[in-house]
Amino acid sequence: MEKWLSFLQCNFYYLDRSTQELIYQSFRDLIYKDIYILFQNHELADDVVQEAFIKVITKASALQHPVNLKAWIKKVSRNTAYDMFKKDKKYRYFPDPNIAKYQYLNGFPPSYELNVAELVEQQLRDGILHDSLNDLKTKYHYVLLLYYLEDKSHKEIAHQLNISEQASAQLLVRARKKLLQNFSKKWVEDDV
Repeated sequence: MEKWLSFLQCNFYYLDRSTQELIYQSFRDLIYKDIYILFQNHELADDVVQEAFIKVITKASALQHPVNLKAWIKKVSRNTAYDMFKKDKKYRYFPDPNIAKYQYLNGFPPSYELNVAELVEQQLRDGILHDSLNDLKTKYHYVLLLYYLEDKSHKEIAHQLNISEQASAQLLVRARKKLLQNFSKKWVEDDV
Protein backbone atom coordinates (compact mmCIF):
# COMPACT_ATOMS: atom_id res chain seq x y z
CA MET A 1 0.00 0.00 0.00
CA GLU A 2 1.26 3.47 -0.81
CA LYS A 3 2.38 5.44 2.24
CA TRP A 4 0.02 8.36 1.77
CA LEU A 5 -2.96 5.99 1.95
CA SER A 6 -1.96 4.92 5.46
CA PHE A 7 -2.12 8.56 6.60
CA LEU A 8 -5.82 8.62 5.69
CA GLN A 9 -6.43 6.19 8.55
CA CYS A 10 -5.11 8.84 10.97
CA ASN A 11 -6.90 12.01 11.95
CA PHE A 12 -6.03 14.18 8.98
CA TYR A 13 -6.37 17.43 10.92
CA TYR A 14 -3.58 16.47 13.35
CA LEU A 15 -1.03 16.05 10.56
CA ASP A 16 1.42 18.83 9.71
CA ARG A 17 0.65 21.06 6.73
CA SER A 18 3.28 19.60 4.40
CA THR A 19 1.96 16.07 5.01
CA GLN A 20 -1.59 17.26 4.41
CA GLU A 21 -0.54 18.83 1.12
CA LEU A 22 1.31 15.67 0.09
CA ILE A 23 -1.76 13.55 0.85
CA TYR A 24 -4.04 15.88 -1.10
CA GLN A 25 -1.71 15.97 -4.11
CA SER A 26 -1.41 12.16 -4.10
CA PHE A 27 -5.19 11.88 -3.82
CA ARG A 28 -5.64 14.33 -6.71
CA ASP A 29 -3.11 12.45 -8.85
CA LEU A 30 -5.03 9.23 -8.23
CA ILE A 31 -8.49 10.42 -9.27
CA TYR A 32 -8.22 13.62 -11.29
CA LYS A 33 -7.87 11.99 -14.71
CA ASP A 34 -10.96 9.80 -14.20
CA ILE A 35 -13.05 12.74 -12.99
CA TYR A 36 -11.85 14.99 -15.82
CA ILE A 37 -12.92 12.36 -18.36
CA LEU A 38 -16.46 12.53 -16.96
CA PHE A 39 -16.78 16.33 -17.05
CA GLN A 40 -14.31 17.41 -19.75
CA ASN A 41 -13.86 20.55 -17.66
CA HIS A 42 -10.87 21.28 -15.39
CA GLU A 43 -12.75 23.57 -12.97
CA LEU A 44 -15.54 21.06 -12.40
CA ALA A 45 -13.06 18.23 -12.04
CA ASP A 46 -11.16 20.24 -9.41
CA ASP A 47 -14.41 20.92 -7.53
CA VAL A 48 -15.25 17.22 -7.49
CA VAL A 49 -11.74 16.30 -6.36
CA GLN A 50 -11.96 18.74 -3.45
CA GLU A 51 -15.44 17.60 -2.42
CA ALA A 52 -14.46 13.94 -2.69
CA PHE A 53 -11.29 14.57 -0.67
CA ILE A 54 -13.31 16.06 2.17
CA LYS A 55 -15.62 13.02 2.15
CA VAL A 56 -12.66 10.64 2.14
CA ILE A 57 -10.74 12.28 5.00
CA THR A 58 -13.85 12.43 7.19
CA LYS A 59 -14.79 8.77 6.64
CA ALA A 60 -11.46 6.98 6.02
CA SER A 61 -10.52 6.64 9.69
CA ALA A 62 -13.77 4.74 10.37
CA LEU A 63 -13.22 2.12 7.65
CA GLN A 64 -13.31 -1.45 8.94
CA HIS A 65 -11.26 -3.02 6.12
CA PRO A 66 -8.71 -0.56 4.71
CA VAL A 67 -7.24 -3.18 2.35
CA ASN A 68 -9.18 -1.88 -0.66
CA LEU A 69 -8.65 1.77 0.18
CA LYS A 70 -7.74 2.83 -3.36
CA ALA A 71 -10.86 1.23 -4.83
CA TRP A 72 -12.99 2.82 -2.12
CA ILE A 73 -11.46 6.26 -2.81
CA LYS A 74 -12.21 5.93 -6.53
CA LYS A 75 -15.78 4.86 -5.84
CA VAL A 76 -16.37 7.78 -3.43
CA SER A 77 -14.92 10.16 -6.02
CA ARG A 78 -17.02 8.76 -8.85
CA ASN A 79 -20.17 8.93 -6.72
CA THR A 80 -19.34 12.52 -5.79
CA ALA A 81 -19.11 13.34 -9.50
CA TYR A 82 -22.48 11.73 -10.19
CA ASP A 83 -24.01 13.63 -7.27
CA MET A 84 -22.81 16.85 -8.86
CA PHE A 85 -24.55 15.89 -12.09
CA LYS A 86 -27.77 15.28 -10.21
CA LYS A 87 -27.61 18.54 -8.22
CA ASP A 88 -27.06 20.90 -11.08
CA LYS A 89 -28.44 20.34 -14.55
CA LYS A 90 -26.29 23.07 -16.07
CA TYR A 91 -23.43 20.59 -16.40
CA ARG A 92 -24.89 18.90 -19.47
CA TYR A 93 -22.92 16.65 -21.75
CA PHE A 94 -23.32 17.41 -25.46
CA PRO A 95 -22.39 14.45 -27.63
CA ASP A 96 -22.66 16.69 -30.71
CA PRO A 97 -21.02 20.15 -30.67
CA ASN A 98 -23.77 21.48 -32.97
CA ILE A 99 -26.30 20.83 -30.21
CA ALA A 100 -24.29 23.01 -27.83
CA LYS A 101 -24.06 25.71 -30.50
CA TYR A 102 -27.82 25.52 -31.12
CA GLN A 103 -28.51 25.69 -27.40
CA TYR A 104 -26.31 28.76 -27.04
CA LEU A 105 -27.95 30.58 -29.96
CA ASN A 106 -31.59 29.48 -29.74
CA GLY A 107 -32.22 27.89 -26.40
CA PHE A 108 -32.11 24.16 -25.73
CA PRO A 109 -34.32 22.17 -28.15
CA PRO A 110 -36.69 19.84 -26.26
CA SER A 111 -35.84 16.84 -28.45
CA TYR A 112 -32.21 16.94 -27.26
CA GLU A 113 -32.76 17.56 -23.58
CA LEU A 114 -31.14 14.82 -21.55
CA ASN A 115 -32.76 13.90 -18.29
CA VAL A 116 -30.52 13.51 -15.29
CA ALA A 117 -30.94 9.73 -15.06
CA GLU A 118 -29.80 9.23 -18.66
CA LEU A 119 -26.88 11.58 -18.14
CA VAL A 120 -25.75 9.84 -14.97
CA GLU A 121 -26.07 6.42 -16.59
CA GLN A 122 -24.09 7.60 -19.61
CA GLN A 123 -21.33 9.01 -17.41
CA LEU A 124 -21.32 5.88 -15.26
CA ARG A 125 -20.99 3.73 -18.36
CA ASP A 126 -18.14 5.90 -19.65
CA GLY A 127 -16.37 5.69 -16.29
CA ILE A 128 -16.69 1.91 -16.13
CA LEU A 129 -15.48 1.62 -19.72
CA HIS A 130 -12.46 3.77 -18.87
CA ASP A 131 -11.70 1.64 -15.78
CA SER A 132 -12.12 -1.56 -17.83
CA LEU A 133 -9.75 -0.25 -20.49
CA ASN A 134 -7.15 0.62 -17.86
CA ASP A 135 -7.40 -2.90 -16.39
CA LEU A 136 -6.37 -4.53 -19.68
CA LYS A 137 -2.90 -5.83 -20.36
CA THR A 138 -0.71 -3.17 -21.93
CA LYS A 139 -0.66 -4.81 -25.37
CA TYR A 140 -4.48 -4.98 -25.47
CA HIS A 141 -4.86 -1.41 -24.22
CA TYR A 142 -2.33 -0.19 -26.77
CA VAL A 143 -3.86 -1.95 -29.79
CA LEU A 144 -7.34 -0.61 -28.91
CA LEU A 145 -5.99 2.93 -28.64
CA LEU A 146 -4.12 2.64 -31.93
CA TYR A 147 -7.09 1.22 -33.80
CA TYR A 148 -9.97 3.25 -32.34
CA LEU A 149 -8.46 6.52 -31.19
CA GLU A 150 -5.64 6.96 -33.68
CA ASP A 151 -7.55 5.31 -36.57
CA LYS A 152 -4.56 3.18 -37.56
CA SER A 153 -5.02 0.33 -40.00
CA HIS A 154 -3.92 -3.23 -39.22
CA LYS A 155 -0.98 -2.69 -41.56
CA GLU A 156 0.15 0.38 -39.59
CA ILE A 157 -0.38 -1.35 -36.25
CA ALA A 158 1.50 -4.42 -37.43
CA HIS A 159 4.41 -2.25 -38.57
CA GLN A 160 4.45 -0.31 -35.28
CA LEU A 161 4.31 -3.47 -33.11
CA ASN A 162 6.60 -5.54 -35.38
CA ILE A 163 3.97 -8.23 -35.91
CA SER A 164 2.04 -9.49 -38.93
CA GLU A 165 -1.24 -7.92 -40.04
CA GLN A 166 -3.03 -11.15 -39.15
CA ALA A 167 -1.53 -11.02 -35.64
CA SER A 168 -2.65 -7.40 -35.37
CA ALA A 169 -6.22 -8.32 -36.28
CA GLN A 170 -6.17 -11.27 -33.88
CA LEU A 171 -4.77 -9.09 -31.08
CA LEU A 172 -7.56 -6.55 -31.64
CA VAL A 173 -10.22 -9.28 -31.48
CA ARG A 174 -8.78 -10.59 -28.21
CA ALA A 175 -8.51 -7.06 -26.79
CA ARG A 176 -12.16 -6.30 -27.61
CA LYS A 177 -13.28 -9.60 -26.09
CA LYS A 178 -11.29 -8.96 -22.90
CA LEU A 179 -12.59 -5.38 -22.70
CA LEU A 180 -16.16 -6.63 -23.05
CA GLN A 181 -15.59 -9.20 -20.28
CA ASN A 182 -14.08 -6.57 -17.95
CA PHE A 183 -16.81 -4.05 -18.72
CA SER A 184 -19.65 -6.56 -18.29
CA LYS A 185 -18.26 -7.74 -14.97
CA LYS A 186 -17.89 -4.18 -13.63
CA TRP A 187 -21.29 -3.10 -14.99
CA VAL A 188 -22.98 -5.96 -13.13
CA GLU A 189 -21.00 -5.20 -9.93
CA ASP A 190 -22.09 -1.55 -10.01
CA ASP A 191 -25.75 -2.55 -10.44
CA VAL A 192 -25.66 -4.73 -7.33
